[in-house]
Amino acid sequence: MKLKNFNLKKKVFIIAEVGNNHEGNFSIAKKLVRLAAKAGADAIKFQTFKTENFIRKKDINRFKQLKKFELSYEQFKSLKKLAHIKKIKFISTPLDLESADFLIKNADLIKIASGDNNFFPLIEKVLKSKKSIIISTGMINILQIKDLTNYIYKVIGKKSAVKRIALLHCVTSYPVEDEFANLRSVEYLIKNSKLTIGYSDHTIGNEACIAAVAMGAKIIEKHFTINKKFSKFRDHALSADYIDLKNIVSGIRKVEKQLGRFNKEIQKPEKKLIKIVRRAAYANKDIFPGEKLTTENINFLRPARTENFLELNKIIDKQLKKRTTSNKIIRLKNLY
Repeated sequence: MKLKNFNLKKKVFIIAEVGNNHEGNFSIAKKLVRLAAKAGADAIKFQTFKTENFIRKKDINRFKQLKKFELSYEQFKSLKKLAHIKKIKFISTPLDLESADFLIKNADLIKIASGDNNFFPLIEKVLKSKKSIIISTGMINILQIKDLTNYIYKVIGKKSAVKRIALLHCVTSYPVEDEFANLRSVEYLIKNSKLTIGYSDHTIGNEACIAAVAMGAKIIEKHFTINKKFSKFRDHALSADYIDLKNIVSGIRKVEKQLGRFNKEIQKPEKKLIKIVRRAAYANKDIFPGEKLTTENINFLRPARTENFLELNKIIDKQLKKRTTSNKIIRLKNLY
């Protein structure tokens, strides 16, 4: 699969998901961009919103918290500029329609959160922008995913959707307990969708991200923080810090190499060992022309010393054309 602007055939695309872990501190947000780039991530992701367009004012505590976390559009422009200086992509999730308009003009790629994967006015707006879009699939099942996919096809066409849209397996829980991560959904979605498939992780630890890559995920998103104990805000505890993110990146890059190609071939380093490790038939006594080979007069020993193997289970009762002395290898050309 090739998502527009991102060649996913070459490597898994790794996103450091800051979300709101900056807690409204612009200096922390900038530091997280630098750390994500240093750790080897391909992109940094935030959430962009106007709180009054996202949360009811009657939800006083939630509204107050999100208002505190809110960054300005100008600050996001600066974060994008910094991300590009550090040679990583700038991604954000719009949590209202006004913010979507801003990100359509400013983000390299747009992410739709699980909470909004049925918010079709937002999805339609972003689809019509021609931006590449990543959609998390938390809180929806395969039938709802198919409905969503058909809606996308209707708006932009199947050919464009395959080029522009990715779906991420996601479980909406903070954190996700291991028994509910259900990583096999990655394989299931790959089998049941034409779109690029990835994984958005809410588990504690690094293992799920690497396992998802082994299952075929082409995009990995992991929450990212400057310190897991930064505050009581829930996302810090389930997030990767710099060391974790660095280990996730190196682990994924290693697994990518290990996965190889979808085939079964003799690998290059194996070929060097074939003549040493394979067995050949050796005479354990002098054997004369016309004499049959039996387990009494031959041994199957290493090394074979040749890639021109006899079918060892088929040489019993074959006759020799000429004499073979004890401890000599029995060659194919010497058999009737």
